[in-house]
Amino acid sequence: MKTLSLFSILTFLTLHSSIHAASTETLVANAIKTNPEIRYYEAEIAAARAGKITATQIANPEFSSELAGKVSKSRAPSAKENGLVFRAEISQTFDFPGRIALRKAIAERDIALAELGLLQFKALLSNEVRTRTGDYSLLQRKVDATREVRQRLEELIEVLVQRDTGSVSARLERRILEATLLTSDRALTDATKAAVEARVTLNLLCGLPSDNELNLDAQTPVFPPVPELAALKAQAAKNNFQLQQQRLQLARQGLKIDLTKSERWGNFSFGPYFAGESLTDEAEKEGGIVFSIPLPLWNNNKGNIAAEEARQMQAEAMIAATLRDLERDLTIERSKYASELEALSHWRPETEKEFQQAAAEADHHYRLGAVPATTYVEMQRGYLDALDTLIETHRQAWSHRMQIERLTGAAMEGAR
Repeated sequence: MKTLSLFSILTFLTLHSSIHAASTETLVANAIKTNPEIRYYEAEIAAARAGKITATQIANPEFSSELAGKVSKSRAPSAKENGLVFRAEISQTFDFPGRIALRKAIAERDIALAELGLLQFKALLSNEVRTRTGDYSLLQRKVDATREVRQRLEELIEVLVQRDTGSVSARLERRILEATLLTSDRALTDATKAAVEARVTLNLLCGLPSDNELNLDAQTPVFPPVPELAALKAQAAKNNFQLQQQRLQLARQGLKIDLTKSERWGNFSFGPYFAGESLTDEAEKEGGIVFSIPLPLWNNNKGNIAAEEARQMQAEAMIAATLRDLERDLTIERSKYASELEALSHWRPETEKEFQQAAAEADHHYRLGAVPATTYVEMQRGYLDALDTLIETHRQAWSHRMQIERLTGAAMEGAR
């Protein structure tokens, strides 16, 4: 029984750690696996495939029959014949040649659009999870640093209270530190609120409970060099999901125009018939073939053709507008990304560590009486301000990088 209990505990701890300590790609995979909207797009694909079956089906044959009585009289008053008249017909309606192929091609475009919609949603969801993961990691660093400074201040104030000499300078130094502590409380509260909001959003994206405590793997944001604008535009023109959808819709619209033009002739029917008369003294029977087709004399379907051609012009205009908007957005995001990388280039890799060490050193020497309170406070404040600036620059650069990847539909070269 103890063995089973120990096994259960180990199993629980393994599952718990697999949920709470995860890499970015693990969270992405979990988000794609659990997101309920994916089922909507999968159902859309199933509906499009069912539409293809419907588009290629031919109509059911039709059976019609007539039965009537007949009275035949000759000029002689006594000459009179009674009997039945009947007619039976089976006809099959066929589409105009090539129309089924057009409907099938349109249905295949519908399937492609539905599949592309699923791919787009997964790509956008993955991008959003990566964006939120990087943002949460950076905000958590800010929370940890702010908490470290606050704890240092709190411990130092406790020490000063214990060794209070009653002098004016000691009392004023303590008030300076207490005011700094209150300021750091506000900074810690703001940083914690931002981190909690990012964590809750990330949890819900990944299908985890909203109050789940995430423990992400240690990671450093990667910022590839600024790509050339021409390369980004070429990549977006090829991979952007919105453009791909609009091009598919344009191709589908061209097929709809062809289908509408073919509908000028309508469908034709073909099949055998059997008819006859059965009178008192004689019977007649006949059989043959029935063929019918509507003649486009007054209705040439011009209105529907013109409407579909207008929709094709709209689709072409939308592609041009999307390309224009893509170029604008890429230019703006690339410029912002370049500006943030320029700002980051002024930071040496060891700068953050040096500020952290300087803050700890100021605390140590203040306790020894080697530095005044103002120097101590300014060093703690300077460390937090510098770290806040660095983290915000990282956050902005990360956001612009993710936006560029969203627009281009692919990861930046050298990113992963």
